[in-house]
Amino acid sequence: MQKKLEELFYQLSFCQKCTSLKKKNGKDCSLINFYEDMDMREKIPSIWTDWKRRKNSNVVIIGQDWGPYCDMENLYLEYKKKETEINWKALIESEKSLTKKMLTKYLKDSAFQESFFLEEDFLDDIYITNAILCARRGSEYRGDNIDLKKSTRNCSNYLKAQIELVKPKVIITLGYYPLWSLSLSYSFSIRSTLSETIEEYPEIKVEDFIIIPLYHPTAQIIKEKQLEQYRRIWRYMKGKNYELKK
Repeated sequence: MQKKLEELFYQLSFCQKCTSLKKKNGKDCSLINFYEDMDMREKIPSIWTDWKRRKNSNVVIIGQDWGPYCDMENLYLEYKKKETEINWKALIESEKSLTKKMLTKYLKDSAFQESFFLEEDFLDDIYITNAILCARRGSEYRGDNIDLKKSTRNCSNYLKAQIELVKPKVIITLGYYPLWSLSLSYSFSIRSTLSETIEEYPEIKVEDFIIIPLYHPTAQIIKEKQLEQYRRIWRYMKGKNYELKK
């Protein structure tokens, strides 16, 4: 599987669909395909790029997009100073983004509520990726510096290919666009908003896996409402006697 994943990201390095993308009003929404740099695509210490160590997971988490390229480049340069396993893990641990913090908290709290045991480093056993696989230009997470719909559609085949290789039992989507990407690839219906979709389709069975759509962990949604969706992950895992790792 590792060789096939490497081949997939090598193929992705040739994709130019979003590298000169503009909106109808001329707004620059072009992304940076960092996979063109073979060394860099292998050496960015982040939960979102740690593919090789997480490929044998029963759970896949799909975020929306990378965010600014400069953040990834900084992690890469820090790792290049000392290319050791200890430094790799230390840099991953040092990532203090609000998304990572709240995602970890909701996963831990919901697992505790469902009496599902998690190791302290449980996040290391989950395959994590994004609906949009290239990075934003600039240094901000502004809404107008990316075309979410076009870039999500452009990346949908690469996301599906990862799922077909990892073969998870559970897929967790963070926010609307990761779920929308899967609906394109697997031909299932969702509503026009995430809240309506979660209310009508809190769990979506597709082929040999289940999709559990979540609000983005940093969304202004009350904790109890967030946790109710997260708890579905562990209920399902317990019901099927699944562990995080195969």
